[in-house]
Amino acid sequence: MDKLTSKKTLLDSIRLSEGTKFECDVNAIFEEYNNQGENKSSLAIKVLSIFGGFLATLAFLAFLAIAGLYNSEFGLLIFGIGFIISAIWLNKTYGKLIIDTFSISIYIIGFALLAFGLSEMKVDENIIAILISLIAISSLIITQNFILSFTSVLAISGSFIFLIISNDSYDLIHLYVAINTLILTYLFLNEAKIISSNKRLSQLYNPVRIGLVVSLLFGLITVGKRHLIPISQNLIWLSSVVMILVTLYLVYKIIKINEVKDFKSKAIIYSLSFLILAPTILSPSISGAIVIILLSFLVNYRTGLVIGIISIIYFISQYYYDLNFTLLTKSIILFVSGVMFLLFYLFIIKNSTSNEKI
Repeated sequence: MDKLTSKKTLLDSIRLSEGTKFECDVNAIFEEYNNQGENKSSLAIKVLSIFGGFLATLAFLAFLAIAGLYNSEFGLLIFGIGFIISAIWLNKTYGKLIIDTFSISIYIIGFALLAFGLSEMKVDENIIAILISLIAISSLIITQNFILSFTSVLAISGSFIFLIISNDSYDLIHLYVAINTLILTYLFLNEAKIISSNKRLSQLYNPVRIGLVVSLLFGLITVGKRHLIPISQNLIWLSSVVMILVTLYLVYKIIKINEVKDFKSKAIIYSLSFLILAPTILSPSISGAIVIILLSFLVNYRTGLVIGIISIIYFISQYYYDLNFTLLTKSIILFVSGVMFLLFYLFIIKNSTSNEKI
């Protein structure tokens, strides 16, 4: 059975189970599926296409440099705005992969030209960052293209981080991490409600989700790598508190979904969770990676799960490297942590096996 036939069968089964209340635009669904099939390509092709479009745009920028554009602030401003508008128009008008890859290149370079032009005009850097974030938000409203929306989310997050750093308000990065974590948690746990509420939101959901995951990683790297920015080590626990509370809430959700009702089992799960999370109070990046893993596990989001696993390996390695302990003490800490994770894993496997037998 091919994929189109299987989708027809799935729609028929849903219609049969839901009765007359179920309504859907079958033609629109199949048309969207066909459009996705026409533009489907491997990751390698997409990367090569983006790289080729980016090189072509750089060649055009080199031509503009030879023509003396960079000597004119207004020229930079006009071309920057023109590139951004062109990228949004191309994505709004065409749905082809090659157009997407080219438009995203001129979209990014448009932001660069705009920022450089405003900077040359002595515009305050805070105003530039706010303007870039407002343009990115506007592009999210106008077009719901995946790559463009993903880039816009990163532009918004990057603007906030830039505002924090440029104003020497380094400890506000904890607020950035906390807000990003709470928004991401809400998106993951309310996926069905968001997707079904509005067509535009359903198209934005996937790019915004992965964009927020990457944005959260930016924040976690900032607080996780020592001396990257001069944040107060006495306040490092602020991000950890939010991460630990969110993690415990996710553990509660997982317990509820798996229908674990035995008090002893719950006590063991919460105790192991607390023992694992307690050492991360001074390393919010590790608990943040755990949040990404649990959220992705809850909704079966494989990309997020892979990102979470890779990030937790990196953050644990970074934390291990930064510790001011002897090699023996570091080894003991890693050994104990590994044993705790293995016990937690074995308990989950044993509990799931018992539920299947029941």
